Amino acid sequence: MQFHLVEDYKKIHFSQGLLSLWSGKILLDFGLNVFGLFLPIILYQAYGNTDLLIVWFISHSLGYFLLAPLGGQLMNKIGIRKSLYIGVLFRIPYFLAFYHFASNPIFFAAIASLSLIVIRSTFWLPFQTDSAKFSSRKNRGKQFSVLFSISSLLSIIAPVLAGFLMAKWGFSLVTVVAMIISIASMIPFLFLPKTKETVSWTYGETFRYFFHPFNRRMVGAYMADGAVGIVNGVFWPLFLFFLLDGKYNAMGMITGAILLAGLVIRLIVGNFLDKFEKLKLVRIGTILNSSAWLIKTIVVSALHVFLASLYHTIAIIVLRTSLDTLVYEKAADRGHYIDEYTLIKEMAIHFGKILILVLIAGMLFFFPLQVTFIIAAVFTLFVNLLK
Repeated sequence: MQFHLVEDYKKIHFSQGLLSLWSGKILLDFGLNVFGLFLPIILYQAYGNTDLLIVWFISHSLGYFLLAPLGGQLMNKIGIRKSLYIGVLFRIPYFLAFYHFASNPIFFAAIASLSLIVIRSTFWLPFQTDSAKFSSRKNRGKQFSVLFSISSLLSIIAPVLAGFLMAKWGFSLVTVVAMIISIASMIPFLFLPKTKETVSWTYGETFRYFFHPFNRRMVGAYMADGAVGIVNGVFWPLFLFFLLDGKYNAMGMITGAILLAGLVIRLIVGNFLDKFEKLKLVRIGTILNSSAWLIKTIVVSALHVFLASLYHTIAIIVLRTSLDTLVYEKAADRGHYIDEYTLIKEMAIHFGKILILVLIAGMLFFFPLQVTFIIAAVFTLFVNLLK
């Protein structure tokens, strides 16, 4: 079978809404990628252990899980665009809290956690809803592959820039740069077409549907996805930091090199998505990801980090491009209930984060940090519950 990659991508049409929405999102991702790689390290250094670090991540995931339905009610009242604006503007107190973090780690971590709860409660539901509405069912795989690849291109620069800034001037300057980039994302959001979606469930109804047996497989799959995401975003960077003896530049350079190597593969996989069944690619992606986490348990050098991460990057591309595209298709297929589906998905992701963090907190009393990779390998397989 021949794949005419360039010709296929030339035929993609991006709506104005999708371009505006994802231009803002890509800037947000860039700002968070500049900031996020070293966040768990800064928390660990401030607290001297993983216990309070885990408590901080549980706090805002739990807050979001409980308040996400209220975010949907707020979106009903003020609309999708205004809700997105609030989600962007609350990044200002979030980053300012970390700018002052060293002076009072407990207090400013609490401020950051509260800000992050507001950010997630007001941003993710309208963003996911509009992404499903503005994307094309026929070319959704290729559209999101291009968008993810552009985001990945900037994410190559982000860890290198962050490593340089950390090594030269410290975390305070990193927070300022991340905040400026994040605020700039407001500009494309101003050009979003006006859309209207209404969450029809009350607060209590949302939780009844969340725990309803009918949604058990979907909730379980997204819980697993959220659980694996927290290991990748928190405990893998910590492991890298220890392995590389706290060399920020080395962390940034290795991370950037891995992302660069995966960029072209993402484009190819996105092209395949519209030719093959997405669920089959999700199944393949979960197996590859699970094996990648197991391989990471035996990493002992920078070369091992690069090779294991390169394999994991390929596995993540197969899974994430397939899974994220499938998620938007399932949301779009829900029609009037697109908001409700997205709300359940977001709550499930963070409920999964809470559960795995509680499990990890107990396991780390008895086992080294690599045990989190084994846990992630197991949880990855449960993404297959999605159908």
